[in-house]
Amino acid sequence: MLIFSRWKVTLILGTVLLGLLFALPNALPASVRDNLPAPMQRTINLGLDLQGGAHMLLEVDLSSVLTQALENERQTILEEFRDAGRLRTEFVRIEDDAVVGRVRDEADMDRAMTLLRSLARPIDPTSLSQDKTITVEQVGDKGFQVNVTDANIEFIRKRTIAQSINVLRKRIDPQGTTEMTLAPEGDERILLQVPGAKDIDEIKDRINKTANLSFNMVRQESTNAAAMAAASEGRLPPGAAYFPSKDGSPLIVDKRTKITGECLKSSSEGIHPTANYPIVNFSFNVRCAKEFGDLTSKNLGKRFAVVLDGEIITAPRINGAITGGSGFIEGSFTNESARELALLLNAGALPAKLIIVEERTVSAELGNDSITAGKVASMIGLIGVAIFMWLSYGLRFGTIANLALATNIILIAGSLTLMGATLTLPGIAGIILTIGMAVDANVLIFERIREETYLGRPPVNAIETGYRRSLAPILDANITTLIAAITLYFVGSGPIRGFAVTLAIGIVMSVFTAVIVARLMTATWLRGSRPKTLPI
Repeated sequence: MLIFSRWKVTLILGTVLLGLLFALPNALPASVRDNLPAPMQRTINLGLDLQGGAHMLLEVDLSSVLTQALENERQTILEEFRDAGRLRTEFVRIEDDAVVGRVRDEADMDRAMTLLRSLARPIDPTSLSQDKTITVEQVGDKGFQVNVTDANIEFIRKRTIAQSINVLRKRIDPQGTTEMTLAPEGDERILLQVPGAKDIDEIKDRINKTANLSFNMVRQESTNAAAMAAASEGRLPPGAAYFPSKDGSPLIVDKRTKITGECLKSSSEGIHPTANYPIVNFSFNVRCAKEFGDLTSKNLGKRFAVVLDGEIITAPRINGAITGGSGFIEGSFTNESARELALLLNAGALPAKLIIVEERTVSAELGNDSITAGKVASMIGLIGVAIFMWLSYGLRFGTIANLALATNIILIAGSLTLMGATLTLPGIAGIILTIGMAVDANVLIFERIREETYLGRPPVNAIETGYRRSLAPILDANITTLIAAITLYFVGSGPIRGFAVTLAIGIVMSVFTAVIVARLMTATWLRGSRPKTLPI
């Protein structure tokens, strides 16, 4: 076990050197790091408790989602009745969390109920559950009531929470480098933590924007002064909607449209090809590209409105069919507002309004105090362990153990940097704990070597036997601790995960440095000095 081939020595030293290279940027000032190659500019991500940032608790407005689900059912019922032909209704409206309606002719009631029951679809076609989206009841001779099932409401709730988390992640951290925390909190809330956030108001603005985009045809009533006056008072023609405009000229548009923000494949800020002002480029997916091409080819000379969050950004005239599936939005943008809108459109629309019910900020000063305290504790622990090893096993073997410990800390820092893991205050606790545990393997090995020396074995034999017979108990002890760390990682969240990550990395590196690196140093010393007795 004390003979190392050249390729083994190269591999061991290469691993240590690689760890040192990745760990080194953490000790360099930012001005120096900026001049290094891109892979060498990375440092350990610091958690919210170390570098400060934003902590928010968001509540999802699920009532609006249920209302929208009811409105979707109402629109579906109206469409199905219209397509069925001669199935006329007196009204179809939303009352008390249900869709209620009444047919004009009692003779149509059986046909209406059959049609309504056919709308009760499985909630999740991919699952084995038989739960339906709606239930249908007949009310009197000509009335009906459609209710969204409890199972569907629960499905909508979970889907809304998951979609909201996904959209927020794309909006706040589009590059995926912030290491922020986004997780469900209870049934209706989302926990958001953004380490290092400098502009809290910008985060709140991104949260508050729903980014609902649609392309709606402008109706002829928009040119009629009387119709516009009536629309401003809430009196609209059937199937119409009334939206204000950024330029101050509201318009009446078709309420229904198949071209929405869900059609977007991508969007980006850009510059107008001829007028040289900021625009937002977009491209549709295949289905909507065809829809948009058909829409523009059938409505030449008419206008269509680009509506974002209930406001018309622009309403250009259709001068030709747009069949390429791409285009641009113009609307008095600045470079920053065009970039922000492109980001929001790429992230998608929030499925529900989010309400900030709790907001806290952690100052950078508190984080610096935590880092300083962690450094002091680490240095005290490191010095204490080093002194103990020198006193217990002499200068030579104590130095080998301490060099292995220093290598262990360097490799932990390099691994955290390479993995992009987030270091939190509990993570620092995990590193400090690792410092105490890191010498355990060396203690086992050195005690075994000392025992073999007392039994009269020569130095080479004693060291060889000590390392060989210590391997099994070292692996047993560290594997069980590693299992505990892995369990903490998958079961826990937030700070517990940070502790588990540093502990797991520390365990792996401790075994590597004690069993391999320290053994290489011991073998090198042994070949160079060839002692007749061991100073241990």
